[in-house]
Amino acid sequence: MVRSSLIVPLVIVMACLARGATVAYYTVGGDVGWTSPPNITPGFYDDWAAGKKFMGGDVLEFYYKGTQNVALVSKEEYDRCEKVSKVLAEGGDGGGYGYRLPANANGMYYFISTIKSHCEGGQRLAIDVASSVPFMSSLSSDSLSVLVSAVLSALFIR
Repeated sequence: MVRSSLIVPLVIVMACLARGATVAYYTVGGDVGWTSPPNITPGFYDDWAAGKKFMGGDVLEFYYKGTQNVALVSKEEYDRCEKVSKVLAEGGDGGGYGYRLPANANGMYYFISTIKSHCEGGQRLAIDVASSVPFMSSLSSDSLSVLVSAVLSALFIR
């Protein structure tokens, strides 16, 4: 039997964990997709991302218009539109790539196209990602183990 004093904290923990089970899918660029100039202008993807709340576990779907690729890069590479040695995916019209943000993602994520001058022309995306379970992101694995053990122990104490 669960003690009545544990019901409220347990409900709060369960509510926080429930967001982790919900995944949002975002088509990068909306109907325009992941494309290059002249189909977009500098800042197009920033405008598309504005007002969206990206969470760990969400999926970014890059649908290609023309020959494209997508690379996950550092802020410095993003700022310089620097080519990287490895891209996440590449393809042509009608192709695409889905990138699932890590569940514990927290902070800025940067994506660019490394084809010709696409990035310089605006084919780049910077998003701010929040952890899907905010209070959990700051816990170490040891702290998390202690928390889970304490909750489970409390549930089974008579």
